[in-house]
Amino acid sequence: MPFLTSTAYAATSQFRGDIGAMIVDSDPVVKLVLLVLFLFSIFSWAIIIQKWFRLSRARKRAQRILDSLGNSGSMVDILDTVDSTGDCPVARLFHDAREELTKITAKSQTVPLSMLDNVENRIASSNRQQTMDLSHGLGFLASISNASPFIGLFGTVWGIMDSFREIGLKGSANLATVAPGISEALIATAAGLFVAIPAVLFYNYFTGVIAHASSQMDTFQIDFMNWIRRGLIHGEQ
Repeated sequence: MPFLTSTAYAATSQFRGDIGAMIVDSDPVVKLVLLVLFLFSIFSWAIIIQKWFRLSRARKRAQRILDSLGNSGSMVDILDTVDSTGDCPVARLFHDAREELTKITAKSQTVPLSMLDNVENRIASSNRQQTMDLSHGLGFLASISNASPFIGLFGTVWGIMDSFREIGLKGSANLATVAPGISEALIATAAGLFVAIPAVLFYNYFTGVIAHASSQMDTFQIDFMNWIRRGLIHGEQ
């Protein structure tokens, strides 16, 4: 097959030393590996940038809502704070809880204590949904971080096999014959690590940030339910 034909001799005879030239002169299979890694890198950085801005914004806005919850005297005060803060997972939890309260009070102006479980369950369900939403894309980032070094290693092994095949055909094993092909093959391993290292670092970082965001939502659930219970006990709601 022409696609799998050895290019080691061409790489050896035209060896120019710089990385760009080695990529151009590399075996077609190695080039395919580099293309796959390049696409992985684009997807990886797209996820990283999107997650970075979204999680940073969500964490800051959630903390603002939590800080004001204890000082709010009425549902209107909390709503004003949530609306002024902007969209975030904790804000969505509040809107879901408020919607459930509206359904409960549709036929009466009070919230029976026995119906508070409905509100708490609604917040808990929304909490799980928001956590899954925040985690969306991290699985692919983890796959990239795990697979990229092996994909790069495959390209390197293939390139080295091609170089040794050329040595066998030429009957020469001097350094000038071996070095160019191996150098080109090792670029695939370097590319695999270049893709994998940022992916694994940011995956671990985002996992910690999402755990913190989940903790903020748990805190909101506890504080909001306590706020409602205090209001019912004191006849303020």
